[in-house]
Amino acid sequence: MKNIARILKAIIIICTFLSSLPDADAVFWEDHFEQEAKEYWQHIGKDSIWTVEDGFLKTEIQAQAQWSAIFELYQFIAYPGPYNDFTITLETVGASRARFGIALAKHFQNIATEIDEHGYYLFFTNDLYTSRDGEVLIEPGQRWNTDELQQMELHFKDGRFQLSADGETRVDFTDANFNHIDIIAFVIAGFITEDVNVGHAWVDTFTIDGLAVSPLRKLATTWANLKQEQP
Repeated sequence: MKNIARILKAIIIICTFLSSLPDADAVFWEDHFEQEAKEYWQHIGKDSIWTVEDGFLKTEIQAQAQWSAIFELYQFIAYPGPYNDFTITLETVGASRARFGIALAKHFQNIATEIDEHGYYLFFTNDLYTSRDGEVLIEPGQRWNTDELQQMELHFKDGRFQLSADGETRVDFTDANFNHIDIIAFVIAGFITEDVNVGHAWVDTFTIDGLAVSPLRKLATTWANLKQEQP
């Protein structure tokens, strides 16, 4: 009973303290891929493999049918969305026989079919594409001859997307439909024609600056820690 009373008292103090804070605090999150951490990342798909080796996140993909274009995700789950006003930076990132980069997605409901869908912007090291519910929309993409980059930076705020690569601005546009982001993920895409190819990609470091951590999320983390400390 004393333990329960102590926990309840701690929760009351925490709630009182958190209620006096702003709605959310921005935090910095970094991953050097020194070991696999399933509590931080989740693979979505069945045609790609993701591993952590030698301080790199590595992946490969193979389409199962000719004349197909597929992409798969390695979703960031360490801090659940929605997200807004953040900057993602990738260090030493590249791909061979594939496209690799960052996917930002928002959840929509198709008014005509009443089916939940996701709209994606796919920011690759050498391309920019859009996707609706998993289907890659090839046009109107943009192309750069840079399969490998030392640094790739992507900023999002209130529907505005700003992408730079190795210090040079690439795109700066606004989509009013994207008032926030629901999914942040690595993305690897395979574009297969006559020959079935296996594509490979890698990245050394991933950081996010500006993650919003709400008081409610802080309370949930604190409560989990308190429970773990119980004898």
